[in-house]
Amino acid sequence: MGESRVPQPVTTFSSVLLWAGLLCLASAVRSNGPPSALLTLEPPWINLLQGDNVTLKCEGLQTPGHESIEWFHNGSAMSFHQDSYTIPAVNLKDSGEYQCRTEQTSLSNPVQVQVTSGWLLLQVASLEFMEGDSTILRCHSWKNKPIHKVTYYHNDKALKYSYECFDYIIPQMNYTHSGSYYCVGHIGNNIHTSKIVMITVQGGKWSIIRGFTIVLAQVVVIAVIAAAAALYYYKRHRKTVSIPDEIKKKEVENPVSYSLLKHIDA
Repeated sequence: MGESRVPQPVTTFSSVLLWAGLLCLASAVRSNGPPSALLTLEPPWINLLQGDNVTLKCEGLQTPGHESIEWFHNGSAMSFHQDSYTIPAVNLKDSGEYQCRTEQTSLSNPVQVQVTSGWLLLQVASLEFMEGDSTILRCHSWKNKPIHKVTYYHNDKALKYSYECFDYIIPQMNYTHSGSYYCVGHIGNNIHTSKIVMITVQGGKWSIIRGFTIVLAQVVVIAVIAAAAALYYYKRHRKTVSIPDEIKKKEVENPVSYSLLKHIDA
């Protein structure tokens, strides 16, 4: 009788599980680095007309009495180290990306400031919002000249009309608020129209559908990998176990057949 082979360990299935675990662990690891600084605007509008005033403020952990805050404009360091930076009359060259950091914080998230020229501008605090956020839209005139008969538009549909310019408030945003916005108003006897501003609201209906689709795709991929690994494991295990059983069966049958033949001859 031949010796039965001991099944060898199958590492493919366990390797798949190991890699899956490592990927999950890597995605769960959080950075232990310093917190990010917070950069804010006062007033909060990210789009400005030439001649407007704006103050950038950097908030974060800082040693009292030290003025070691670093400011960056379009990636270049600025020669200014206080916690607030005021531009009394912005110009086109002041457009771009701003960041800051303190002694004990990392770089803040970038804040985009856009300076344009014109008579009328629809000002916003951000171009991207999460569902449930609130915001204010402001129809702003050059050098704060008096404007009247103001109408706000969303996707070319009128939202609000007022004889004097009042801000348009959205108390709770959802995916239907995404789209194009602009305002039309009178300065003196002339009608002016602002440039279009595109706003995106995330976390709404379509974001949920996209998120569900991504999760479903990940589940399908994991299921396919697991099924392939299980099938490979089954085939490998069957080879190492079933073949010795067949050999053993033949070894048992051969002596029986020989004994029967011998008995008939006698």
